[in-house]
Amino acid sequence: MPSRDEPVLLATGLSWPESPRWRNGALWVSDVHNFRLARVDMDGSVETVCAVEGRPSGMNFSAEGHLLMATALGRQLLDISVPDGVQRPMADLGSLTKAYLNDLVTSADGWSWVGDTGFVFGMAEPHRCGSLIGWHPLHGARIVAADIFFPNGMVITPDGSTLYLAETFGKCISAFDIGRDGALDNRRLHAELPGSPDGLCLDAEGCLWVALLFEGRFVRLSPQGKEIDRIDFPGKSAIACIIGDDDESTLFLCVSRIDNSDPANIVRHGEIHRMRAPAAAAGRP
Repeated sequence: MPSRDEPVLLATGLSWPESPRWRNGALWVSDVHNFRLARVDMDGSVETVCAVEGRPSGMNFSAEGHLLMATALGRQLLDISVPDGVQRPMADLGSLTKAYLNDLVTSADGWSWVGDTGFVFGMAEPHRCGSLIGWHPLHGARIVAADIFFPNGMVITPDGSTLYLAETFGKCISAFDIGRDGALDNRRLHAELPGSPDGLCLDAEGCLWVALLFEGRFVRLSPQGKEIDRIDFPGKSAIACIIGDDDESTLFLCVSRIDNSDPANIVRHGEIHRMRAPAAAAGRP
C-alpha cells in the first residue's frame, strides 16, 4: 500500500455520523441516533444546528446552497436552511418507500436520488428489494431503479454522466448512466468488495473512497474498481467519508463504536477523523 499520512481524531460526541458534507468552512453531518443535524468545525467543536424528528439520514447541498435531507423514519425530504436550521417539507415519499429512506445525492441540475432500503435492518432478513427514488422540485418523485440490495452511499462523477451506488448487503458498487428527467440506465457492476459498503466519495484521480461498515475499514478503489489503499479502525463501524476543507485536500472519516452490553440501551460513540487526501475532491456530493 502507498505511504501516506495517518488519520487523526477531529471530533467526538456524536452517535452515528452519516452523510458528511463540506460547506462554508465546516463539515455538516446527520447525527442519526441523536436525531439532529450537526455542524463540525475544524477545531473539533460540534454544534447542533437543529433537531430532526423523523431521524436524519442522507443529505446534500444543492448548487444554490440549500440543504436537502431525507428522514429515515419520516420518509420525507426536508429543505433545511443553514445555519439557522429552519425546516420546510419538500416531499412525502411514504407511498414509494417500503422501509427506510437512506443516503441521498443531488445533481447540478436539481435531480436528487434517495435510497429506500427495502427492509428494516435488524428486524427482517436481508433481501434484494431496495430501490432508488428520483425527485425533482418541479417534476415530482418516482422509482428509477429497483432490486437493489440495501442502497447506501452515492456519488456523481464530475461530468454528471455516472452515478455510483454502494449496495451494502450486495457487497458491491454499482454504476448507472444518468439520463434525462432523473432516469438511471445501464446498471452495471463497478466493483466487488471484501465487505459491506456504506458511504463513499470520489477524488480527482477517479478513485472512490468507500466505508466498509461491518469491517471497520475504508478502502480506496482505482478507477477500475480495484483496492489500492486501506485504513482500518479496529472495533469500530466505518460509516462514511468525504473530501473537503477549503483546499479540498482533507479526507474526513466517520466511524462509531457500538456498546451493546445492555441490549435495551445501545450506546453509540461516534467520531470523525481526518487526514490529508491523496487527491482532491471530485464530483458530487
